Amino acid sequence: MHKSATRRYARYRTEIPVIVKVLGTDGYLRIHGRCFEIAAAGLGAVITSELTAGEMVTLEFSIPDVPEIFVMRSVVRHRMGFLHGFEFIGALPHQSELIQAFCEKLEPS
Repeated sequence: MHKSATRRYARYRTEIPVIVKVLGTDGYLRIHGRCFEIAAAGLGAVITSELTAGEMVTLEFSIPDVPEIFVMRSVVRHRMGFLHGFEFIGALPHQSELIQAFCEKLEPS
């Protein structure tokens, strides 16, 4: 079975900067990366650190034509090298609506 047929949410190609904040031994680390796909419930990003599946992080990103910066509590769902999949935890309804509206303008991944 094709992997996308088993996904709960459609994914869409994009190219936006993202900051991943993770708690380290000396406080919070800010890791800069690039989001390459987004869905209503999460995003995929390339970052310069290798995080562990299950690790809790905060993602900060913005999407075109939306003035607010998204600050999303997230969990690392998978990692392959520097490619990471993040699932949003506790997204507010208006955040989900804005992300979904943005996704509808994009090409499916």
